[in-house]
Amino acid sequence: MTANDALMKDVLGWDVRTWSAAVEFWERALPPTATPLRCLEIGAGPGGPSLWLALRGHTVVCSNLANTAAMASPLHHEYGVSAQIEYRDIDVTAVPYENHFDVVIFKSVLGGVGSLQGEAMAQILRSLKPGGLLLFAENIRGTIFHRLARAIAYRLRGTSWHYLSLAQMTSLLSGFSSVEIHTTGVFALFGNTESRRRKLASFDRHVANRLVPRSWKYVSYGSATK
Repeated sequence: MTANDALMKDVLGWDVRTWSAAVEFWERALPPTATPLRCLEIGAGPGGPSLWLALRGHTVVCSNLANTAAMASPLHHEYGVSAQIEYRDIDVTAVPYENHFDVVIFKSVLGGVGSLQGEAMAQILRSLKPGGLLLFAENIRGTIFHRLARAIAYRLRGTSWHYLSLAQMTSLLSGFSSVEIHTTGVFALFGNTESRRRKLASFDRHVANRLVPRSWKYVSYGSATK
């Protein structure tokens, strides 16, 4: 495993080859600047996207609904970027900032808020400065086979997730002045180990993504400007 592979695993968590398409896009979308950007990560979990932003010299408010510092600070300490990161417990449906951030970023968040997805996106939009940038990567429904596989997994774990269709994801972003949304991932979801997911994701990138409709894929990613 290369140093970049290890970093991408820490930023993304799992199915790294598939989701790394989002990070590659974020690299292009994030505006070059000599001045650190003020950023917010929503629903951070262990704080991978916060790490990615901090390594680029930006300052980040890293947030989860609860226990943010305990969940996210160990990873940031490991990489030596803790001084650039503030930890706050924030409910995405009640973000306590307005016209404040240059960048808001999230990965796999909207499915966890159920019927409040519209309110969550409205709060994200509100927290951005005029001209501010949202960077996102979110699970979408994909095909019936993706939905069945996920339903089995969540039933075994006793949890749930509300997957958006691509059309719903696009609609949620309608309040922004400009939007760029991409999709990826066809077969990699079905790999039962990370090494198998990586091989399947390579096939997706080189073959399957080019052949199937956008709505058949299970990951959406992109950017939106306020």
